[in-house]
Amino acid sequence: MNEAEKKLRKRRRHIKQATDVNRKHADMMKTESIARHERSRIQVRSEVMENRQIDYKSHMKWLSKII
Repeated sequence: MNEAEKKLRKRRRHIKQATDVNRKHADMMKTESIARHERSRIQVRSEVMENRQIDYKSHMKWLSKII
């Protein structure tokens, strides 16, 4: 095997490794984003439920499904 083939194989291996790392990072970011949105929804619900001064049940029908 000559030097050009060795360099080409090494380059392809590095590209494959970088592609795998990028794919894992994209999957991780998507998973974190979904989890962050779910935590946000839970936070909104808890803040609405804690506010005792305003009766949100008549305005927000989804509150009756949670309780």
